[in-house]
Amino acid sequence: MSLYLDISSELASGALDLWNYQATNMMTSEDLMSFEESVYRYMHRNRSLDVDTMSYEELLELEEQIGKANAGLSEDTVQKNLKRMKYPSSAAYKAESCCICQEDYADGEELGVLTCGHDFHASCVGKWLVQKNFCPICKKTALST
Repeated sequence: MSLYLDISSELASGALDLWNYQATNMMTSEDLMSFEESVYRYMHRNRSLDVDTMSYEELLELEEQIGKANAGLSEDTVQKNLKRMKYPSSAAYKAESCCICQEDYADGEELGVLTCGHDFHASCVGKWLVQKNFCPICKKTALST
C-alpha cells in the first residue's frame, strides 16, 4: 500500500509542476507531450524487474503476485496428440541423440515426433510439452490441439 501512496503523491506533485511550468512558459502541445513522456519515463524508471538478481524468496513472492505462467499442455493432451514411433535399427535412419536428455537412441526405443518432424525420447518430450508447447530445436508449435 505504501508503494501505491508513494506513486500517487509523486504523480500529483509531477502534475502540479507540469501545470505550473506550462502556465508560466507557454508550452506548445508538442512540448507538453514530450515533457509528459519524459515525466512518465522518469516515474517508471525503477519499475522494471531484473529476475536474474532476485533471491529465491523474492521470485516466489513475485510468482504469488502475478501468478504462475504455464505455456505447456496437459498430460492428457500430450498423450492423445503426440505421434509415436519405435527407433528403427536400420542404418538408413540415423538420428544421433535426444537433444533434451543428450542420450543416444537405442534400437526399439519409443520416440515422440512433433508436428515439425523433430523426434525425441517419448518420455523426454512428454515432460517438455507439459512445460512448453514448442519444439526445443526449431521453436515451432510442437502439438496443435
